[in-house]
Amino acid sequence: MPQQHTEQPRPSGGGRPACPERASFGTLQYVLWTVWTVAVLATAYLAVRPKLLFGTPIDLLGLIIHCIVVGIIGLVAITMIEIHLEPWRFPDDDPPEQD
Repeated sequence: MPQQHTEQPRPSGGGRPACPERASFGTLQYVLWTVWTVAVLATAYLAVRPKLLFGTPIDLLGLIIHCIVVGIIGLVAITMIEIHLEPWRFPDDDPPEQD
């Protein structure tokens, strides 16, 4: 008995999902947020480690300031990377021009 071969409908776009934001939703964000978290934790570690090695008191205000500065710079960098790599996630809010 011959087998019938029926073709399955293919998604539009040559096998790619039609909506690009669904294709990479989360992956880039997970990587960027992981890098940001590691950067802030590394800053805290590098600020505290010498104090612990030499037995001097830890400057909590300095630690907080360093981590906040690195965190803010990291957030700006994350935003710029996302805008460059996934521009469809940042729609223009300009109203359409009327003639």
